[in-house]
Amino acid sequence: MSPRRLLVLGDTGLAGRAIMREARARGLTVVGASRRGERPVDICDAGALRALMGEVAPSLMINAAALVSVADCEKDPGRAWMVNARAVALIAQAAGDLGVRLLHISTDHFYSGDGRRAHREDEPVVLLNDYARTKYAAEAFALTAPDALVVRTNLLGLKSATGGSFGEWARGVIEEDAEATLFEDQFVSILDIWSVAEGLLDLAVSNAKGVVNLASSEVFSKAELVEALAVASGRTLTRARRGSVGRLDVRRPDSLGLDVSRAEAVLGRRLPGLAAVAARWAGEAKKAWA
Repeated sequence: MSPRRLLVLGDTGLAGRAIMREARARGLTVVGASRRGERPVDICDAGALRALMGEVAPSLMINAAALVSVADCEKDPGRAWMVNARAVALIAQAAGDLGVRLLHISTDHFYSGDGRRAHREDEPVVLLNDYARTKYAAEAFALTAPDALVVRTNLLGLKSATGGSFGEWARGVIEEDAEATLFEDQFVSILDIWSVAEGLLDLAVSNAKGVVNLASSEVFSKAELVEALAVASGRTLTRARRGSVGRLDVRRPDSLGLDVSRAEAVLGRRLPGLAAVAARWAGEAKKAWA
């Protein structure tokens, strides 16, 4: 059953914009909200959040708002806690009080040290930085809302509000054949943002609750991903070199693969592999930067 009215928090971010686009393509009634969105709101302000929900009266709320920069979270852990964790506690409380189904978007930054491996939703986590710590706390807060769904994912998009998305960086490397270090020892199951949006909305109208992984059906290195994006774009990388994620200043997990068997069972379809993710990204990039 489709939601009568959908509220997307964080509508100006990569995920939020894609969800809004997909919802409208499906003919859904959708309202976006964020600090600079369709409906301005500070998600850290409990009163403003409840007023917004009372006005919109959604049956489904998707929280796509977050401080996603790992470096920024390390520089200001207090802000990271407020945006990534405490705000989710307020959102979950309001959702429960008003009878709104909550779908919260989480991350894959919870695993490290076991290479090219796909992790199930119930496996132990490793929290290496403040981004991971605040996002994991947010999951616990989100799940206090009845029938809440937490979706762990890692997404690949295009243009972001800050200009600092991984997709934008990859495009620059590919288009300019620029010098770059491609991490061969950080493994992911990144999924293109358009498939993420489709999967989120399909999961939202299912009976799924708890934690669900929504990602590519394959696990690959960041180096393999960028190389696949170049091939799908009809380009050759001659100056990029493979290297280690350990060279970064902020410690990051290196085994981020997700087991998507639960999501595939709920959705009734196989999620895209690396080649399909790269092809869709390249096609969308060609249109966006035409």
